[in-house]
Amino acid sequence: MTNASLSDQQLIDYSGEHLMHELSMFWELTEMLPTRKQGTSEYVALLESLATHLRNLIEFLCFESKAEYVRAQDFVDDPAAWPARAKLTPNLRSALTRANEEVSHLTTGRKSGSPPEKNWDTCALLKEIAAVAKEFAAQASDKKLHPRVREFLLLPPERMLVWIGDNVTHSNVASQTMSSPAALVALPYSSVSTQTQIISKSNLIKPT
Repeated sequence: MTNASLSDQQLIDYSGEHLMHELSMFWELTEMLPTRKQGTSEYVALLESLATHLRNLIEFLCFESKAEYVRAQDFVDDPAAWPARAKLTPNLRSALTRANEEVSHLTTGRKSGSPPEKNWDTCALLKEIAAVAKEFAAQASDKKLHPRVREFLLLPPERMLVWIGDNVTHSNVASQTMSSPAALVALPYSSVSTQTQIISKSNLIKPT
């Protein structure tokens, strides 16, 4: 089953904007996080954003098509040729659970303090996402997938961030917020007790 509500041209337009947004944000955040000071609100906000984009990509690549959700299966000519659940590795399944329980929802699955299992191995996760996404780019139909998505995913790893800088303008969400100058208040610095940590940089990661 595929999302029959979108025409081939709509899928091209959708992937060129929204799928490209998810991919480029995940790649950029994985590279950006190691350069930020851990324990600050900026660091935690970036890490939570990374977890959100990771969750979106896992669901896109590894979940079956249904209703209003756009999935990888929608972009292949034969949906049976993309066995979505088979792409959900144990590592990606664990990351999806963590993104849901520790970031998107207030659940009992949230870990207190800073135990080792609270770390996010972003290098390994990027490597796994890159491998599945590259396979998707090779199988997706030219009639449905925007060419720049395929171009990006089939690049050598060392060229991907440069390509994003040259080709991507993020427009997935509102570009500005509305507030009055009187509403802007300087907040005192405080450490963030719910921080999690990443393990290493990703600029040398190569998809398998």
